[in-house]
Amino acid sequence: MTSGTCCTAPERPLRRNRDYQVWWSGAVASSIGSCLLTVALPLLVLETSGSAARAGLVAGAAAMAKFAGSSPAGMLVDLCPRRPLLLLASAVQLLAAASILLAESSGHARLSLLMAAAAAEGLGYSVHTAAELPLLRRIVPGAQHRSALSREQARKTAAQLVGPPLGGLLSAWSPAAPFLAAAASFVGMTVAALVLRVPLAPAHDRAPRNRPLAGLRYVCDSPCLRYMVVWFALVNGAFAGLGLLLVVLCHDRGASAASVGTAQGVGSAGAVLGALACEWLTARMTGAQLLKAASWMLVAGATAMAVPADAPVTGLAYAAALFLTPAVNVSFMNHLVGTVPESLTGRISMTAMTAARSLTWLFTMGAGAMADWRGPLAPLFALTGLFLLLACANHVREPAPAMR
Repeated sequence: MTSGTCCTAPERPLRRNRDYQVWWSGAVASSIGSCLLTVALPLLVLETSGSAARAGLVAGAAAMAKFAGSSPAGMLVDLCPRRPLLLLASAVQLLAAASILLAESSGHARLSLLMAAAAAEGLGYSVHTAAELPLLRRIVPGAQHRSALSREQARKTAAQLVGPPLGGLLSAWSPAAPFLAAAASFVGMTVAALVLRVPLAPAHDRAPRNRPLAGLRYVCDSPCLRYMVVWFALVNGAFAGLGLLLVVLCHDRGASAASVGTAQGVGSAGAVLGALACEWLTARMTGAQLLKAASWMLVAGATAMAVPADAPVTGLAYAAALFLTPAVNVSFMNHLVGTVPESLTGRISMTAMTAARSLTWLFTMGAGAMADWRGPLAPLFALTGLFLLLACANHVREPAPAMR
């Protein structure tokens, strides 16, 4: 089913599309602010209380809010006026960062306040994430969707690479600095939402837009979407376990803390390079071809991690496993914006995101428990076997012939 995409922007390069540049700049600022807090908040708790368990509670509150808020956020951006919604989400994030800043400055950074602030910021983040695809359909012409989505993927991976180290550096300089920087970044998204010229009202098409579970039903009725949602859930969960095993493997092989950090940096660089190559890859390969290639790269990368080597080499194997997954993400999102009803875009995209986050806790805990019981190679081989099954399933089912 192909919907008429409402797009008011003329055909011109993205660099000359004012609304796209405004939205992209605001999204970059907001992403960096969120990534700053992922490191700065736990560090603040550790410095004020010395408790790793409390730091985990704060980080867990943010993660749980992002997970629990995904589906409701998708429904809100499909049904409610989007400009006030974006402004409200930015205001909530700004208030969260400001409350932490004030609490830290006054010496009253209580655990309950920090958990509430982390959860509030996570909910605001969910709304901005849910609005990405619906707004892109309004701002960018259909022929440029793939290019815009590739740049969005690069933006996200760059923020995830830059934000946490920057948060650590600012915390070392001043405990208040990362929260001040985060607050300023959320102001950037507020300004972007205010100055966008494109109409942001929800779409009105023939889709059952008022049904709460309409997005989930649409996914369940589509064989391609059903398959991809399961694929993302399993692969993202396995990635979470693989990231933990990267640290465990390097530690067990005698690597220093600095070498383990280098391995993680090399792995993250693989995702960044993959995001930068998205536009080139998606222009030359179909979604089905990318899915198959990415699945076999996962098998190869996970297998290579089992080979005894220095930490940076193990990180390079992890980077190889990650390299093609950003292109699969872009191909899938391009398929969504080109085929699903506009009034369901937020709900369908966030249904996929909720599924993608649903198993990360299980795979992380399972990989850690199995590593303690049988050593890190046992869970590594188990994850490699899962990647192998998924790679073979792609050839049997041919799940994504329509993804271009």
